[in-house]
Amino acid sequence: MTKRAVVVGINDYTGIDPFGDSDLHCCVPDAWSITDLLPSLGFDPSDIVTLTDAAATRDTVLLALGDVIRASQPGDVACFYFSGHGTVEPADPDDATCERFYESMCMATRPFLTDRDLVLIANQLEPSVVNFTVISDSCHSGGLSEEVDAFAKYKSLQMDSDLTERVQTYMNTWIPAGIAVPDNSDACRNNVSNVQVSEGGHLYCEEDPSQIFVPLAKMTLISGCRFWELSYESDGHGLLTKSILDTVNSSGFQMSYSDFMASIQAGVATDFESLLPFIKPEYPKSQTPQLRGQANRMDESFLEAWLESQ
Repeated sequence: MTKRAVVVGINDYTGIDPFGDSDLHCCVPDAWSITDLLPSLGFDPSDIVTLTDAAATRDTVLLALGDVIRASQPGDVACFYFSGHGTVEPADPDDATCERFYESMCMATRPFLTDRDLVLIANQLEPSVVNFTVISDSCHSGGLSEEVDAFAKYKSLQMDSDLTERVQTYMNTWIPAGIAVPDNSDACRNNVSNVQVSEGGHLYCEEDPSQIFVPLAKMTLISGCRFWELSYESDGHGLLTKSILDTVNSSGFQMSYSDFMASIQAGVATDFESLLPFIKPEYPKSQTPQLRGQANRMDESFLEAWLESQ
């Protein structure tokens, strides 16, 4: 068994926002911390590719992920870690009434990375023979937060007025980046409702809990928060990444995905408490990391070979 990883962290978003207002603080240190952590989980340093800031474009990330997948054999492990901004975009930009939206990982420049791109990567694998896990320390709900900026920032680009209107009026399907579901399937269809966008640009919605796990998913996703929450960074790390580091660095680490998520959620909840005085009243008062993918995989070991093919 071989474990391979692509690790991405972006602080510098001047390729999108020349004024630097969208720059983050902790994503590049997060990426290097994960790069340093992975050898303790059985990854050889020569099998880890780390891309930061301007080097992290959609093309370079897809090239690195493609190399990982082409080298992978049944029983291997592939990991894609991303720390940076997130947003949403319509599945069909030319359809003003499009109801299906994709979460996007914001690369250093446009275009961004969506689940559509990850499907193309995952389709190069036989179904469910390689453990392909995506860890995304980002969020996707829009808005800016001046009050909290001196102490912490959250990882979501602001939506423009046109996108805000389209999301609020038409969105009923939200495809997370990192589960790799076929574009022509009904996976995630009508999984969100009551979509609203606040004056500050923050997106709220309700999610169908029965669709958190997706049988067609080819990847397992650990994400920083629920759809309507925000993923914060503070004190040098993203809250999700800090909790991952703390959990893995505990003695004798070996956990199922379910137990790993429970530990991460507890750590993030504790750290989030210190941010509450700085968060705008209209924004969510929680950050809850999520585990998505095939439900039958959740009791298998984190970043280990699948016990059997499905």
